[in-house]
Amino acid sequence: MNTEKIWLVTGASAGLGLILVKMLLDQGHKVAATSRDGGALLDAVGAKLEGSFLPLTVDLADERNVRRAVDATVTAFGGLDVVVNNAGYGVQGALDSLSDADLRGNFDVNVFGVLNVIRAVLPRMREQRGGHVFNISSILGFDGGCADWGAYSATKFAVSGLTEALAVEAAPHGIRVSLVYPGPMREARNAHGHKPGGDPAKMAQALINAAQAQYAPLHLFLGRDAFDQARAKIQSVQQELARWREMSVSIGVADERRLAA
Repeated sequence: MNTEKIWLVTGASAGLGLILVKMLLDQGHKVAATSRDGGALLDAVGAKLEGSFLPLTVDLADERNVRRAVDATVTAFGGLDVVVNNAGYGVQGALDSLSDADLRGNFDVNVFGVLNVIRAVLPRMREQRGGHVFNISSILGFDGGCADWGAYSATKFAVSGLTEALAVEAAPHGIRVSLVYPGPMREARNAHGHKPGGDPAKMAQALINAAQAQYAPLHLFLGRDAFDQARAKIQSVQQELARWREMSVSIGVADERRLAA
């Protein structure tokens, strides 16, 4: 069975994005990849694969720039099957210490860049009745309790929220959507200063496996740190729901009517 797909990966000049692009090319897929410097991206991939690899210089915050990149991908490869919204960066600092420019710049790339890509690819995927969108959030887009990373966490919570809505909107058109929560990877220290243990190559392969799976996950946590942190957050919320249940449900209109009776 031919499993070759046409992929578009944003933020591919380093880290998970670069590893994913190399892995996809090694496995015979066609890949368009974006970076702010397409020439540097071509050098980073380390291979000139005519007909298989398309490096694109893209400013994801520029909607027209993004649309041109998607058009170029379809023109070069004849279609588009899988999109990975991977581009993003973190702004560190206490929330009251960050400038308006810092905050808006972070949202421009991490949130509005994702939305620009979605608006460009969804009409094509609806027309072809299929496709798969991976939006890379972060474990800090599920559990925001990490001091000095509130701005980054806010952008990733936004990605998580819009992705859940996208999944509902896209499903009737045969489009699959996955929200990915990576934990820290071993190429850098994590937000707590600990040496992370996540293997970016294994994370990249997990995305490929999810794209090939019969049933794609909506929520995909990658890394033991991410898995454990998510489970702890869920347990904490469940405990608070139970502790404050009486107050929570007491304000409902139906409850007031019962009390009046």
